[in-house]
Amino acid sequence: MRTIAITSGKGGVGKTNIVANVAYALSGMGQRVMIFDADLGLGNIDVLLGLSPKYNLEHVIYGEKRIEEILVEGPGGVKIIPASSGVEELTSLSVDQRRGLISQFETLTQGADILLIDTAPGISSNVIFFNLAASQIIVVVSPEPSSLVDAYALIKVLSRYDAKRRFQLLVNNVSDGQEADRIFERFDMVTSRFLGVSLEYLGYIFNDRNVTKAVRAKRVLMELYPSSKASICFCRLAKRICERSVQILQGDFLQYLFAPQTRRFQ
Repeated sequence: MRTIAITSGKGGVGKTNIVANVAYALSGMGQRVMIFDADLGLGNIDVLLGLSPKYNLEHVIYGEKRIEEILVEGPGGVKIIPASSGVEELTSLSVDQRRGLISQFETLTQGADILLIDTAPGISSNVIFFNLAASQIIVVVSPEPSSLVDAYALIKVLSRYDAKRRFQLLVNNVSDGQEADRIFERFDMVTSRFLGVSLEYLGYIFNDRNVTKAVRAKRVLMELYPSSKASICFCRLAKRICERSVQILQGDFLQYLFAPQTRRFQ
């Protein structure tokens, strides 16, 4: 199971919407996809998709349910692990709680080809942990300066761990490809010079008014407006993910739990 963290330094850049649509596109390409809503205290992937799960990760963390018992099915057959919302104590789990939670993923590894981890924004301990546990990290930015500054801060924190020196950048909400290219070039120059990390340009998503319509309808954009310009971008992104060589993937979602770096991150 490939594990891909989709993350951002700042909220409001469209990260969760990207997760939902990329998952839908990947499923349409024959991939078995699972979404892990790792924004444990303010999860909203289920709301975005118009789902009403009876149980969520809160029940798993407190030992009331097993993780396979809270799975719900979303559009395109995508499986979703829903998070809780409005539960403050879940925003800062202990190391043992995080390890206990992710160790249950072993039962799910045969049921999916790709696990998309929708992290919370920022640099909280939960965000860092789930990014470090992924084999691939996609950082989402938008053209706003605050988004770029916060993304730089996130990469700076993650790059302190030797195993995480390679990142991918996805630029959301741009008017054209040239704007996205300029954003990547400037961001890559700064991160390369001051952080010494490897940054790969994964692509961009167009600013599309149909995105807002789909969110309000609680539907996936690609399902509701499959020919919209943002939907075409999501298809392109899903193809790049499928074509990515496994040779350059980093880490392992389950083995990470027992590696020395886990003990460092406490």
